[in-house]
Amino acid sequence: MRSKFSVLYLILFIGGLYLLQEKLLMPMVMKVVKSEAFFEAPVEESEPLGKLDARTARTDFALTHCRGAVKKEGDLDDKAEFLDDKYEAWALGNRQYLIRSSVRLIDPEKGPIEKLYACTVRMTGEDQANPESWTTLGVDFNPDPN
Repeated sequence: MRSKFSVLYLILFIGGLYLLQEKLLMPMVMKVVKSEAFFEAPVEESEPLGKLDARTARTDFALTHCRGAVKKEGDLDDKAEFLDDKYEAWALGNRQYLIRSSVRLIDPEKGPIEKLYACTVRMTGEDQANPESWTTLGVDFNPDPN
């Protein structure tokens, strides 16, 4: 049996939920969003963003770290030859770099083939020569070279 007050209770319940959201939940969410909880302090760098025309010591160390990640994640054998003279680097900001290069592999059927790879690395420490100062954010192989 339906009560004559059920529609009134439904309206009061929906109104209560609205007030709870507007007066309690949303101010708390906005306080968290405005806080620094989810943001890193940006690292001030004088390095330009975008594709880097000149190689720097930092991009060379980024390439070295990237090669190690490619060897590990790509399961490459010792015969793989990294073609370091062809690498390209992009500065993404906040000490993050995108490195693109190629590796020459020996295929028993086709002979030597060249595969492209790209990886994103980030310098998290202060010493760029220390491998512990670098973090790999992603590695990707191009299955079909040009």
